[in-house]
Amino acid sequence: MTKVADWVGRLLCAAGLLAWLGWLGWRMSSPLNAPIGIVALLLEFVAFAAALVMTAGLWGSSSARLAIATVAAEGEQVGNSLPERMSAALGSPSSNHAARSQTGADDTGEVAWARHGLTLLGALSSDDSDLPPDISSRRRSMPALDEAAWSVVATDGLRRMLFVGVLVAVLFSGQAPFDVPPWEVAALLAGAMALLSIGHWMLSGGLLRPGSRTMWSMASVGAGLGDGNSRTGLPIRWMATIATMVVLNLSVSLRGLSDRWTHGLGAMPHDERVVAMSTAFGLVMMGFLALRTLEQPDLGFYGATRRLEEGSARRLALGATVGVAVFGFVVGVLPTGAPA
Repeated sequence: MTKVADWVGRLLCAAGLLAWLGWLGWRMSSPLNAPIGIVALLLEFVAFAAALVMTAGLWGSSSARLAIATVAAEGEQVGNSLPERMSAALGSPSSNHAARSQTGADDTGEVAWARHGLTLLGALSSDDSDLPPDISSRRRSMPALDEAAWSVVATDGLRRMLFVGVLVAVLFSGQAPFDVPPWEVAALLAGAMALLSIGHWMLSGGLLRPGSRTMWSMASVGAGLGDGNSRTGLPIRWMATIATMVVLNLSVSLRGLSDRWTHGLGAMPHDERVVAMSTAFGLVMMGFLALRTLEQPDLGFYGATRRLEEGSARRLALGATVGVAVFGFVVGVLPTGAPA
């Protein structure tokens, strides 16, 4: 049964990569709305390369099941963070805790995860003597391809941050990076994402669940930037996820209100507006799922701002931005001639 699952997973991944190549072929042949279009295309190539590296790392590794069995035999538990699960899927469960060093006030340690991933990506061709001891140990225990596959997952938050930046720029400028594709071309991209998600899930022995990578990227958005020290006492990843959701909510709201009534932003065609706003709203929903995986900050009686009920105030602020985003989304997706 394991062999069957491996082969089915490989076939699904291969089909997903081929479908994605079909999408990229259409993107290369369609007009680019520079400069946003160029940046978006570069990010798509980076995303494709990341998926290819992840697939290659899991492809030749039937070790996922063996890794899970080894973890169970050693009495260990596979962690909930995606880098830990990816580490186990690549057959290196003993290294799960190698990179979980605490960094500043970010008590989740995910900034350290991203930093180690970036170090690994830059060190694949360097001598072990130039690396920190824990990185050197991981290099010796994992092949270079496995290191790259693990690093792709650990640094997904940085790529998500760039994607969010491009999406916000699209919503504010009203300039889409490319024309709305025909439905059959859009189906290629949707099918590629679905096939790769299911394929990685099967090749990892169920460790990498569909949608978990998107949720992880929202839970670690921007991780690895800065010195890892929180100036507010709040966990960095928790604050970064909240801030990203607020920015996306406000962008959706302003775009919908502008095209409907205020016209303060540049006009955006209806179909392109619907695609951009729907993508932003989908990321916000993923952000809510990501927040459920993060430990809620406990700042004591007063909190960082020295005010009572600070947690309630933060929830109210996030809820308010969601409310205006829903309103802006509704008025934004209505056809131009429809009554508001």
